[in-house]
Amino acid sequence: MNGERLPIQHGYPLRVIVPGWYAVTSVKWLTEIEVIGHAFSGRFQTDSYFYEWQREGRVVREPVTLQRVRALVTEPGAGEEVDRGEVAIRGVAWSGAAAIARVEVSVGGGSWQEARLVGERKRHSWQWWELITRIEQPGTTMVRARATDLAGRTQPESPEWNRLGYGNNSIPEVPVQVR
Repeated sequence: MNGERLPIQHGYPLRVIVPGWYAVTSVKWLTEIEVIGHAFSGRFQTDSYFYEWQREGRVVREPVTLQRVRALVTEPGAGEEVDRGEVAIRGVAWSGAAAIARVEVSVGGGSWQEARLVGERKRHSWQWWELITRIEQPGTTMVRARATDLAGRTQPESPEWNRLGYGNNSIPEVPVQVR
């Protein structure tokens, strides 16, 4: 992992990685691999790693699989102070369905501004992004970021409820102190 031996907490000696799927589907500590023609019914797959929704008056269970599109603000950090004027806002985005098409940023509840994607656009990879913008009003302001992938999926305003809370990809809000 990152050029080093896989640590035990991440599944040493071997872990199967499913690109684009949440890590909970990447089985750790393998002792054997067996090909079966039906869904595996291990403890975690049947008791933990699933979405549970209320649909049309009944409970529906679906496995946690494909990563949902998501962008996070990494700079400035929550509560960090920045000077008024030109401010660099940076972050990372990803999706299990397709490469990132665009990232948009809203500062202080303002309109969405398109960020610049940094580096090569690839599926199954983090997509770094940045926006250089101006913030003139001192005090606390909220920075929000949302991603859209090439499959047309965009982050929702609020999370879709499911009993165990998996897959929350709602638009994050990062409070920034402007001086």
